[in-house]
Amino acid sequence: RPLCKKYIGNRYLAWLNDRDVTRFMETGIVRVTRRDLEAFCEKIIKSETDEMFVIIIKRNDMHIGNIKLGGINWRHGYGNLGVMIGEKRYWGKGYAQEACKLLLDYAFNTLYLNKVTLGVHGSHIAAIRAYRKIGFKIEGRIKNLLSCEGRYVDKVIMGLSNREFNKLKAPSKI
Repeated sequence: RPLCKKYIGNRYLAWLNDRDVTRFMETGIVRVTRRDLEAFCEKIIKSETDEMFVIIIKRNDMHIGNIKLGGINWRHGYGNLGVMIGEKRYWGKGYAQEACKLLLDYAFNTLYLNKVTLGVHGSHIAAIRAYRKIGFKIEGRIKNLLSCEGRYVDKVIMGLSNREFNKLKAPSKI
């Protein structure tokens, strides 16, 4: 579902102030106030280059995280994906992968983008593995760019094109 004011509350704010949730985010571990969160969400909602959605569990209508397609360059047809599952009890259950597939389908088959990229901490092996399962490929690495728990780690750049994504979705011909 699209991000709206209904989802800007204490739950979302708690995620952003939880070290476990934010440790692999580029924004890092910075204290976020309710005012900060509201200003950020208002900016995203009004943006012409960012699309943000909440991730909802259908069976209980619970908001467990967010997914964003940001920095959309309409001229060149690309955007950058970011996903956060804030509710820790839903980690490792495939919700982020499912949300990514839905967002990619939207990016490629509704917005008609050509490419979606993302950056991930080189030390976040589970995320890299999950993105690869979706179809992303490692396209580059920026050495020692991101600070993580007192040391610098690589930023791994991954990408997936419209053609590659839709080929993965194509039904078998045999």
